[in-house]
Amino acid sequence: MHAHPRDLKSNTAARLMSVAAIRARLSMLAVAYAARIGAVNMNDVLATASAVVAVFGEDHDLSREMRSFVDSLPELRRHVPDLAAAGDRLIRAVERTTWPDDAGRADIHG
Repeated sequence: MHAHPRDLKSNTAARLMSVAAIRARLSMLAVAYAARIGAVNMNDVLATASAVVAVFGEDHDLSREMRSFVDSLPELRRHVPDLAAAGDRLIRAVERTTWPDDAGRADIHG
């Protein structure tokens, strides 16, 4: 069985998109954990925000969360507990968009 070149191209694009999505999520987690310990680097934050928007688009939950974090960062940096809480929100956003909904799981809900 031979694959059509068009199918190979679309499969490659899908794989690259999923790799880009994984990288963007991991970068977002890195920023989140840095925020939790009060050690954010603005260059990392801006690079991650750009990557997340580029991969997921402007209206995606991760993009909105990341932009909100960037917008509030000047104030958050003044109070480490608030910065840590913002890092937790970024972690929860990645979890929400990565893990399946529990309601559909037969091993939990029968």
